[in-house]
Amino acid sequence: PQRRMATLIDALGPDYSHVITAMDGQYTAEALLPEAIKWSRHEVPVRKTSLISPGNISAFRKALREVAPDLLLTSNWGTIEWHLANSGPGARPHIHFEDGFGPDETGGNFNRKRDLARRFVFSGLLSARSKREFVCPSTVLEQRFTQDWGVATRKVGLIPNGINLDPFTAITSPFEAGTVIGSVGALRREKRFDRLIDAFAAFRQKHEGRLLIVGDGPERPALEAQATALGLGNDVEFTGATIDVAGALSRMTLFALTSDTEQMPISLVEAMAAGLPVVATDVGDVRMMLAEENRAFVHPVADIEGLTASLGAIASDPGHARALGAANREKAIADYPLDKMIASYRQLFTRLTGTA
Repeated sequence: PQRRMATLIDALGPDYSHVITAMDGQYTAEALLPEAIKWSRHEVPVRKTSLISPGNISAFRKALREVAPDLLLTSNWGTIEWHLANSGPGARPHIHFEDGFGPDETGGNFNRKRDLARRFVFSGLLSARSKREFVCPSTVLEQRFTQDWGVATRKVGLIPNGINLDPFTAITSPFEAGTVIGSVGALRREKRFDRLIDAFAAFRQKHEGRLLIVGDGPERPALEAQATALGLGNDVEFTGATIDVAGALSRMTLFALTSDTEQMPISLVEAMAAGLPVVATDVGDVRMMLAEENRAFVHPVADIEGLTASLGAIASDPGHARALGAANREKAIADYPLDKMIASYRQLFTRLTGTA
């Protein structure tokens, strides 16, 4: 969400100014903001609770009076109290984004308390007669809004994430240089890099190859220990976090995504644009994001044998791998260019603020 917002702020240019409140007090994503754009912080004290805090609602109402925004943007579950603060007479036009779920809401498991709160806040009178709309990047989330949270279809917009494709479409993957299976993401529990390491260990029993894991996070020590315990210490490389994702993808011949939960992962779009074949778990919109030719290599989350077999099948046939990668690149160029996403958001912002 932070990367997308920074990209939007850059694209919208000087016609907009921005006031940013970080609910967790973390403003490291400020580094992504363009220097020429007018923006400022508005820090608000937040009390962390399991559900809804009247004190937070009061603080957020005060913030809305002070800032008086033409448009309020909120993102994900942690901002639920802003909906209650921005209600009644004088409520501001409001767009709420949902991007996905945490480890407690994977595999079809729903947090019932959160779902009840979402249904109450999203579908009630607070939203029905207000200038409040909702945006999500995947059809899975779109269905959650309309089927589980009771939001009217007309209030929900499906806007897939788009990226600047140029750095990735320039990549030529070295298919003849040996198999390098790679993955990019935060090393968190729900991303299940442990599943990828297990599948790679089984793959290495029959095939030559290396595993490249790009990213950092709290699971890294456990993952490094797992690779060592499986005797893969020399074949698994942990690069840590990087801002040069295109450079990391250029080292790969095959991209793997083995998460328990995703919606519309940016890393997958980048890998597709880089011309890589993909082996993945069947989560969120992953299957439909990929080129039709690549969908045979998408498996249920628990199917490590299937993931392993797909890794082997693609690694054993460089010509097929190249064809799959080319089809993925073509689909990324057609469906996920940055300007397509920017145009959708600009149209939505313009409509809700009543500006030309």
